[in-house]
Amino acid sequence: MNRIATTVAAAAILSLLMSAPAFAGEDTVVVTAAATAAQMRLGKALARPKLLPALYASYAALQAYDVVSTKQGLARGAQEANPLMQGVVGNNGAFLAMKAVAVVGTIVAAERLWKTNKAAAIMVMVASNGVAAVVAARNARTLRQLR
Repeated sequence: MNRIATTVAAAAILSLLMSAPAFAGEDTVVVTAAATAAQMRLGKALARPKLLPALYASYAALQAYDVVSTKQGLARGAQEANPLMQGVVGNNGAFLAMKAVAVVGTIVAAERLWKTNKAAAIMVMVASNGVAAVVAARNARTLRQLR
């Protein structure tokens, strides 16, 4: 298995593990839930940090770059390194649809997670951005080598 596939698999497993409920700190959860309920009763809704929308935007941009750089690389004779994507990258519609589903699905998952575990929502987006950045860097390196 190549490094990219290993990294993607590790990020997926990490994302799943981070979204699982943790029962070790039940007291903390109760205190946090009580504080949240008290804030909402006072009319102070929890504000979403500016970091989260920025992570959404950067993830979408990295996925868009992946599409563009992958298409450029394929046009110059490169081959798709991810065996799961090899059958998809040749079809523009399927490739764009798959990337759109990845972006929307990740953002929706982070938004749902935000409601119950804010730190995990941010970590999912950081991990997703990290994986996408590794893929983008590899694509950029491949394009430089193909010149």
